[in-house]
Amino acid sequence: MRSPSAARTAPRAAAAPVAASPAPAQAATLFNKNVWTSGFQTEIDACRGAVNVTGRYGVAVIAEHWSCGGSRFPGAGSTITLSGVNSGTYRVGGIVAVLNVATDGTSNIPRGYDLLYQTCINGSSATMSFAALTRIG
Repeated sequence: MRSPSAARTAPRAAAAPVAASPAPAQAATLFNKNVWTSGFQTEIDACRGAVNVTGRYGVAVIAEHWSCGGSRFPGAGSTITLSGVNSGTYRVGGIVAVLNVATDGTSNIPRGYDLLYQTCINGSSATMSFAALTRIG
């Protein structure tokens, strides 16, 4: 039989907290997009890349169908390179408006951005999203 003093053990020291390593900095996503022409619906329907629709909207906008590349457009914080019309390097600032073609007009398109990227979420004209693009190069 053990003696009571032998049964006692010294309290364990609490484990020192392990300093969490800082998360590695996430590299900005690089994405290339060709703005192949200026125009509107016929050119967008051709599904050959983004289309500069500034002439139709009166605001600097490029547009593309959801099913033709819009669903793959990168999110806020990504860096994109546009070739063709509107060529340059831009930072995606996120969605600044979602408009409905049945109730909103061109006056509802946000102003004051270098460029907007428009696509209809899930192909629905009731959810036309506009992402802000800031020119960085």
